[in-house]
Amino acid sequence: MVGIPVKEVMTDRFQKIDVNSPLSEAIGIFEKEDPDLILVFDRSMYKGVLTQDMIIRSHLKWDPTKAKVRDVYKPAPVLKPDEDLSRAAKLMLEVDLRSLPVGESKANITGVISDIELLKRTSEDRFGRDKVEEHMTRDVITLSPNDTVAKAFAVMRDNAISRIPIVENGKLAGLVTLHDLILRFIKPRFRATAGELAGEKVPPFSTKLREVMIRSVITIGPEATVRKAVSIMSENDIDGLVVVDGSNRVVGILTVKDLLLPISKMTEKEARFYLQLAGDAHILSDFTRERIIEDVRRFVDSYEELLGSEGIIYIYIRRFREKFRGVHLYQARTRIVTDKGMFVATGESWGAIPAVHDALRAIERQILQKAELEKDVRYAKRFLEKLEF
Repeated sequence: MVGIPVKEVMTDRFQKIDVNSPLSEAIGIFEKEDPDLILVFDRSMYKGVLTQDMIIRSHLKWDPTKAKVRDVYKPAPVLKPDEDLSRAAKLMLEVDLRSLPVGESKANITGVISDIELLKRTSEDRFGRDKVEEHMTRDVITLSPNDTVAKAFAVMRDNAISRIPIVENGKLAGLVTLHDLILRFIKPRFRATAGELAGEKVPPFSTKLREVMIRSVITIGPEATVRKAVSIMSENDIDGLVVVDGSNRVVGILTVKDLLLPISKMTEKEARFYLQLAGDAHILSDFTRERIIEDVRRFVDSYEELLGSEGIIYIYIRRFREKFRGVHLYQARTRIVTDKGMFVATGESWGAIPAVHDALRAIERQILQKAELEKDVRYAKRFLEKLEF
């Protein structure tokens, strides 16, 4: 436990909207008030949350001039005011949200807590004196200024990441984020189909990253403190920093999620890995979600020694319209980040559970291959079996 209750950090100021309101009304609230999220209600009963990213991504499915809030929002848990901040951090990671509602029940919502305010408060104590290098992700995926927007989208999709440093001659030259690329390349294409951009040229996916990357990248050094990192994120309203050495070479990435992880682990000491289901995971049945969680737990237990002592498992679920015998086609993009490395794979199948199984089998082969390459003879036979030799 952190020993700090949620009510000490929450704010009682928040935006709300009815589930049956037009999506255009929510867009107006974001443009005028710029909140982290909007709480969705069905009359007086809390239903879930709506964020700008949800609306941006919804352009691929819905016409915002015709869609309702109910088409886009997603359910999210309610924190009680007296719960510990470690519990808040754990839930934020699990549901992939930067803010959560606070209240005694769904009928009595009293406030909202954000990840950055949580981190500002916890970094006032000993945690804030930790070095950035203790919590940053070291296996950083980078691209070149001459790579294309299409390649950036593919790399982000395949590795379940939302930002990529651009490196030239070994040094940081810029940054691209999924949020910015969607705004510039995906959203305009949707609007063009409705005639809103008639006569305007939509940038092609073959555009070089040097033409669209952020050049004034906000960075931090590995020896800086967590308190300093949180302060920079808060001041610049960002959720991640590129970590560079004295020669401006990229040595890591530090995100809000990286900092929430150690705080979340204070909730229950026996918890080593946290599972985060995102994308269309909220539409899965309770049985399917529980089965996926149990299967992932068994997977982690099977490879305890090889995976490391702690980490986060991200599974981005996508449901397609195609059906076979009444079952939807699903894709499960999976990324496991541990203190011993990162493993990424994608599974696709009819049904969410088989899709997750496909992804886990691919990661299993990666883990066993790593063990074999490192001459861990205990796993050699198992590795060959998975290759079906």
